[in-house]
Amino acid sequence: MRAHRFERALDPEAGAVRLVALNGSPHRDGNTATLLRWVVEGCLEAGARVDWVHLADHEIRYCRGCFACLRAGVCAIPDDLGTVRDALVSAEGLIVGSPVYGGQPTAQMKTLLDRLTLLALYTRTFERHCSVGVVTSGVAPTGGVARGLASFFGRRVGAIGAKTTTVASGYRPLAQAHDPRLPARARALGRRLARDSRSQRRVLFPSPRELWFQLLEACVIRPLVLRHPDDFAGVIDIWRREGRIPTQANRRRRPLRGP
Repeated sequence: MRAHRFERALDPEAGAVRLVALNGSPHRDGNTATLLRWVVEGCLEAGARVDWVHLADHEIRYCRGCFACLRAGVCAIPDDLGTVRDALVSAEGLIVGSPVYGGQPTAQMKTLLDRLTLLALYTRTFERHCSVGVVTSGVAPTGGVARGLASFFGRRVGAIGAKTTTVASGYRPLAQAHDPRLPARARALGRRLARDSRSQRRVLFPSPRELWFQLLEACVIRPLVLRHPDDFAGVIDIWRREGRIPTQANRRRRPLRGP
């Protein structure tokens, strides 16, 4: 198992909003990292603290579909998922980046999403986060992947993508050839993320996707969990800690009932 490794983008001031830039590219300094850095620069301009997490530095194994996370509240696979998850959850906002491979995020990012998805669905892990999606590609569309990443990791503040190949010039690294307006757009998005994370406007204006998840939780997830407490013991423990159900309820001796 690899050691915990972060890069501090700036020595933070006390009380600064804390953000994490998650790089899902296999390259620590490739095109995705370039576009992420421009967004991070805007975050720093707005007074935020930003830490970097490079998935390539961490061992994240495939999901086994064992449902242990629902019973225990944590994943049973002994790798670096806990370290990465703790870094993401403890932040107030997330900048999530990946290249497009075959119309999807990278295998590294997809593996992380697979490992997070089940418990995140039942506990709404990232509902309090603001998020930005950052995606690069050669010629493939970037918008859908960028929006999907941002939506998975919280309230989507925005998304930005960039292509690195043209018929005239062929492939060029993004740091060397790009739309001259792109860095300014990325920095503006970073400033917006920092402001929204600080003001928590995400709580006041839920998106249609969030409203759909609230309905799903009320009509399906909550009744399912409370009527099968042994299968969802870990989820119930998390709900208790967060004040979503009474702490004195005994999940084994007195089965919990849905609304």
